[in-house]
Amino acid sequence: MPVASSSRRKSVRSRREPSSDRIEEDYPSQHAGNNDDVEGGDEEEEQPRRKVKQEKKARKRARGDSESDNDPPAVMDDDEDDRIDIENFHDQPLDKKEGGKLSGIAQDWEMIRKQIHQGSFSLAKEVATSLADVLEGDNANQALSEVDDIMKTLIDIDYEMQSHEKTLSGMHQQLMRGEPVEGAVDLYEKEVKKRINEFNDRTTRKKYGSNDQYVQFKQGIFEVQKPGENIPPINDFIPREEGDESDDEDDLEIGGVTQDFKCPITLTMLVNPMKSSTCGHAFSGDAIRDYLKRGPPSGKSCPAAGCSQKLTMAMLVADSSLEKRAKLAARRAQRDEDDSDVDDDEVIE
Repeated sequence: MPVASSSRRKSVRSRREPSSDRIEEDYPSQHAGNNDDVEGGDEEEEQPRRKVKQEKKARKRARGDSESDNDPPAVMDDDEDDRIDIENFHDQPLDKKEGGKLSGIAQDWEMIRKQIHQGSFSLAKEVATSLADVLEGDNANQALSEVDDIMKTLIDIDYEMQSHEKTLSGMHQQLMRGEPVEGAVDLYEKEVKKRINEFNDRTTRKKYGSNDQYVQFKQGIFEVQKPGENIPPINDFIPREEGDESDDEDDLEIGGVTQDFKCPITLTMLVNPMKSSTCGHAFSGDAIRDYLKRGPPSGKSCPAAGCSQKLTMAMLVADSSLEKRAKLAARRAQRDEDDSDVDDDEVIE
């Protein structure tokens, strides 16, 4: 079999080598061409972004130059257009659409005021009656005077919160009438301040003498210290000041009442008392339940002497405050009776 000579092999390899070189040269050139195409696409995509950034920087520089020269501010970009110029933004007049919001805020004030002070007033009254029961003489007077100051402070705060509530309600009513509210913030602050100043200018009697919480506070102390006696008018507990009516005119007021801690049915001290929401009479819980149980579903007449009001279980509410005062009064009455017995024994000896 013929064998190719070395010269023939060399010629064949030499013919193949150029083709191999061309492939190697062509592949890198083609690969490089593809990279150029991709990189060129990325550059085309980034060009608009760069252009936008450059335009923003140019506007900022222009705006800085204009502000330094006291020129009108340059046009801001889209992100800055929504910002509010606080320094040049004035109160806008309120219209009927904002009326509901004001009403809601007024209701929030009322809710907060009631939540805070219902517990505070009750606590102050309970502390006062407890001190009146256990202390006597100067110690009692000093302690009760401090609690009295706390009670007055609570009433002051309560009135201040009412001032916010009533001012907002008044603005709400104005809007509901179709009247716009100009300068809402200034109007609100001035009206609240006016109400508070008017309250502070009143005399002590006018501040607290007509306040139900203060009246109950003073009456609770009196009931414990002097059980069975008529409670005098509230003004007897508050010294007269300049601006108050004369004491002679005060005598025309309805006199105080006597709190009876005995049940009209059992004629004994109230136990778990329940109070009528119609006539105000109180009864021991078990006694009034048994009394009404023996009557028609429509109710029976009040068992208190001289009262003809119709009474049902739905009209009765438990009165824990009255129960505490009844217990304190009973305890003090028992102490007074014991002291009286001791004095009698000493006289006999």
